[in-house]
Parts: sequence; structure tokens; C-alpha cells
Amino acid sequence: MEEEKRRYLGSQRWNRLEERLFEILFLRQEIPLLPLHWEVDFRGVPVSGDLFCWREGVKPIVYAHTSGLGGFRATSALTRLIDLTANVRTNCQSGLRRKVPQMIKKALTNYLSWAAEDGGYSHLKYIPNTTVEVVDRNGEGSTLAAFIETRMRELAQAHRELLAIKPEQGTYSTDMDPESHGETSVINSGDDEPNNHAKSRVYVKREKEEEANEIAIKRELFDGSDDDITMADIPMASTTTLHSPAPPTSYIRPPPVVFGFFIVATSVILLTADASKEDADMIINFHVDMDFQNRSLGVWNALTVAIATCLARDDMMKRMGDFEEEGVVEESDPDA
Repeated sequence: MEEEKRRYLGSQRWNRLEERLFEILFLRQEIPLLPLHWEVDFRGVPVSGDLFCWREGVKPIVYAHTSGLGGFRATSALTRLIDLTANVRTNCQSGLRRKVPQMIKKALTNYLSWAAEDGGYSHLKYIPNTTVEVVDRNGEGSTLAAFIETRMRELAQAHRELLAIKPEQGTYSTDMDPESHGETSVINSGDDEPNNHAKSRVYVKREKEEEANEIAIKRELFDGSDDDITMADIPMASTTTLHSPAPPTSYIRPPPVVFGFFIVATSVILLTADASKEDADMIINFHVDMDFQNRSLGVWNALTVAIATCLARDDMMKRMGDFEEEGVVEESDPDA
């Protein structure tokens, strides 16, 4: 896998969470993804038994933090994702293709809502680390590229602004060592750097690499479908604007990796970007293109969405302290 990673990434340096997502997606047919006790909920669903965690000490990738009713909600949410591919095909065959993008967006948004509820941060005024957008396929390539780039950069910038240390704020702790969630020993992570609890602030410097001002999205070809969608349909633009040197930006804690599900007709493209890099240095990375019109990919489409969503959820859980409680509006007593 290391050779494949080097071939795919080239000279790029990814955030550890982006690397982990790449590793899981690369090995997703060979590693256990689901809790063993979920197997009973997926009887009658074409899910291979190898996807369940049979070995002791191996934690699943897609799972629920809450037990009891929370576990039932988790399996129900995943089942609805599995059904999405069949629903998309039904609409296309019924002449309702134009409704498909919004149908997919609603399904993905609902799954993200489940993740927020399961992660315990749905009640907070939080900035999400995942966006779901419908891309107008009829637009020009440069317009599509600009739309995708803008959405990803806006989300990353929102997190940088939230976590930036202002002069009047002083110094804050950057302890980022909460309990780990969803880690699996199947994938080696020996190159992880140990946490340094002595640091009180994080400095992010601009990287002076050749591709610093280039938006690089890996292109990948897929089996043809009725829509014949590939990454070539939405070519990414590159920027050559020169930027004057800027002082290092300090943050309360490193800004997160942001995820993007971009819907093009019946396909969903999964992208990530490391928000801890300044805008000129941030690269938008392509991971996978999911074809929701291919009947044989119903389970894998759902699991791919679930893998990315659960990784994003677990990272959000580590950052809950950055967000405030939703304000409670008290009803006035008309008789008072």
C-alpha cells in the first residue's frame, strides 16, 4: 500500500486524517468495517460477512458511539444509504433523472445529521467539517471547478477564522489527545507523531513547494455508466497568482481536515482539504467517485459515504470544546 500511496500522492504531503481515509478506502474490501453485532440487522442485505469485526481487539470503522436505540438508528441510517442506489436507478428509469441530485443530497445530509446526533454535537452551534453540494453539470468546466474550489475554501476558511488566535485572546491550550474513536489495528499507523502537550499554540507556515499555488485533484477513471461521468468532466482550474510573504498564523489548535461530497448527476465525488494550511498552500484532494446508478455498487457506495462521515464525526467530537451551546429561547408567560 505504501507504494500505491507514493504513486498516488507523488510529492504531496497529506494530513494524517486524509492519509487514513485513503488507506481505509484502498483496503475497504479487505478489512472489517462494521461491528459484529450489526450483522443481525443486515440479514437479507448483500453485505459480506468479512466486513464485520470477528477478531478480538479490532475496532470497526463505521459504528455508533451510542448503544441501545442509538445502535438501531445507526444501522437504519446505513440501510437507507444502501437503498439510495436502487432509488436513484428507479428515478432514472422513470424519467425523473432531474430529481436525482437533490434526492442524493437529502440522503447524504440525513446521514450527516445522524452522525452529528450520534457524536453528541448536534445541539452545538458548530461549523461542520463536511459539505454536501449539487454541481450543475451543464455549466462550463471552469465554472464547475470554481464552484467546487470556492465551497471547499470557504469551509476551510471558516474553521481557520474560528480557531485563529487574536491578539487579545492570549494563549490557549492545544491539547488534542482525547480518547481515540474508531481506530483499527488492521491499518498500521506507526508513523504517527506523538502528541506534544507542552506546546501552547500552533503556528502554520506557508509551504514553498512547486505545487503551492496549484489546486491538484487526482484524476481517476471509472467503469462507464449511463451518464459516463469521470473526473475529466469537471477539470480543475489552477492559479498562478503570486502571494506576498505573510507572517505565520497562530491557532488555538490546528484547523481540521474538511470533507466535500459533490453531486454531479448520479455520481458523488469525495474531496478533502487540509484547513490547517493557508489558502495559497491548501490543495484540494480527490479520493473517489461513487456511481449511484450502478446497481452492483449499492453497498460499497453506502460504505464509502459512511467511512468518510464517521471519520469526520470522530474528528468533530475532538473539537466540541470549540463550539458554543445553541441558545435556548424561553417562551414568555402571557399571564405574567
